[in-house]
Amino acid sequence: MKKTSSILSVAAIAITLATPALAASPGVSRSYAPSQPDQTIIADLQDASQAAKRDALTGNKNNLEFHRKSYEIDQLIEKMKSGQRVDPAELDKAMEPARVW
Repeated sequence: MKKTSSILSVAAIAITLATPALAASPGVSRSYAPSQPDQTIIADLQDASQAAKRDALTGNKNNLEFHRKSYEIDQLIEKMKSGQRVDPAELDKAMEPARVW
């Protein structure tokens, strides 16, 4: 009798511990809400894009470089708004000012 009860106890513990692992398929997110782009990051990117456009109009020698920078930032903003993933390194690069050598 003692052997049966200890076997049942071990089985009950094993089932209790295994239940969370079997609850969902691997790779399935438990949150069903789509991730929303961070509005503060988008606002910062929009500010950087506007700054690049302003710099292009203030007599810099290479205006095309500043327009290109603004265009790249606008592309990142659209990518974020559409829900695509954006590499943090791309965001850091976008926040840097345009360089004219």
